[in-house]
Amino acid sequence: MGKTKVTIASGMAVGYKAPNGQLISVLLSDKPVNAKEFATDTRIGAGESYVAGIFEGAWKSQHAGKTLSGFMFTIGPKGTVMTEEFLVGGRNNTFSIGSDEYVLDLKSTSPRLVGSIKTKKPSIDVGGGRTVGLDATFDIAVGAPPK
Repeated sequence: MGKTKVTIASGMAVGYKAPNGQLISVLLSDKPVNAKEFATDTRIGAGESYVAGIFEGAWKSQHAGKTLSGFMFTIGPKGTVMTEEFLVGGRNNTFSIGSDEYVLDLKSTSPRLVGSIKTKKPSIDVGGGRTVGLDATFDIAVGAPPK
């Protein structure tokens, strides 16, 4: 199977209060997010709560539209990886390896998200002849959800 390497050149972090506590959803990608599409895709109604899937779904939609590739994850209230997904190869090529496969080192969560995330092993076999590895350092502003 072909090798795909994604060079992280952009990052986005959104902090919000969810029913299960304060969360930060993060996208590390090769290209910036289309802000207008993201704002439209993450709009919620009065009385509704934000959940990780709203932001992850918006980023996945842009990946399916071939506008970006990368890795997204959500940091839970305890500062651990709650959800994660690789966005590589366009529609129907996203996958997760399990939140316990990562080492997350956070130096700060506000006003900037500063730290690193990497897979516990440099290369993890995900089946189907595919292996994956992640080693990323970030320092990005934590924004509020778009209005």
